[in-house]
Amino acid sequence: MAEYKTTFLMPTNFLARNGKTVYINKEFHHKLTQLVFMVGGGKLTLSDYLHNLLQHHFDDFGAEMREVYNNSDKLNF
Repeated sequence: MAEYKTTFLMPTNFLARNGKTVYINKEFHHKLTQLVFMVGGGKLTLSDYLHNLLQHHFDDFGAEMREVYNNSDKLNF
C-alpha cells in the first residue's frame, strides 16, 4: 500500500486550469473523488491523481504505445 500511495497519491505541480477537459464515467469520477478526498487529506486533487496515474502508464507502456502508433495506418495530409 505504501508504494501505491507514493506513486499515485502525491500532490503534483500540475494546475488543472492549464490542462484540457476530459470526460469520464460518472461512477469512476465518484469513486476517484472519494479516494482522493479520503486519502489526500485536502492536499491532493483529482487532477493530481489522474496526472500520476497517466504518468505511470506512459512510463510503463510508452514504448508499446509508440510501437502501436508507428505500426498503425496514419492519415496522409
